[in-house]
Amino acid sequence: MKTIAIANQKGGVGKTASAVSLAAALRTQHRKRVLLCDLDAQANATSWLADNAGENGKSTYDVIMRSASLPDCIVKTKSRIDLLPSNLRTANLDVELLGVIKFHERLSDALSDLPDNAYDYAILDCPPNLSMNTLNAFGAASVVVIPVEVKQEAFDAVSHLMTTLLKVTGGRSTIRPYGLPTFMNRTNLAKDILELMQERFQSLCLPPIHQNTRLAEAFAARKTIFEYDPTSSGAMDYMRATKELVNDLEEAKVRKSLRETAAD
Repeated sequence: MKTIAIANQKGGVGKTASAVSLAAALRTQHRKRVLLCDLDAQANATSWLADNAGENGKSTYDVIMRSASLPDCIVKTKSRIDLLPSNLRTANLDVELLGVIKFHERLSDALSDLPDNAYDYAILDCPPNLSMNTLNAFGAASVVVIPVEVKQEAFDAVSHLMTTLLKVTGGRSTIRPYGLPTFMNRTNLAKDILELMQERFQSLCLPPIHQNTRLAEAFAARKTIFEYDPTSSGAMDYMRATKELVNDLEEAKVRKSLRETAAD
């Protein structure tokens, strides 16, 4: 199972929309088995897919506090994406995990306990800050997708996030950071920021997501963009970004296998 964290310490960059839409594209376009883990106490992904399923039930909080197993907390959704829901209790983890040894490994341990064939992908929707939940996501993920609004201040924040990622993972070379330009428009500034992102992330810069009101409408309708309007530019953009991500990860898997075979 490939574990992908969707993270940015800056809010309002399309993080949850990207988490839900990437998960939906993996499920509908690539026929992958997907688990979406909502790690944000605001629970927007939970509201989007399961109408606040975690409000009075088991959630991310229970998994990380080890008061319930991950399979017992998973909710089936109408979008055929399995969901680990979140709720307001998730915010308490920042206090309750203080002083806990290896607290950042708890989500990784829970995901590792799942059967090998349970899921192809786990998507982790992180909160917009460096919380205990974000650190747990970084500890579990092999891939981090960083949605970046095509504005100067949003791009400037990427360096801080990358530094944090290196510190948290101990410079783990196996983690792959991808940039995902969001709210793309036709202004010269947006084009300049896109070029800066492509220079920064090189081949790991995914195709941009353009401004699209249908994504906001899809959230209001509690549907994925592929259910709400599969022909919209938002759906097409996330389809392209997901295809490039999947292809790159599959190629990386092949390259790793070839290296291991050569080493033998």
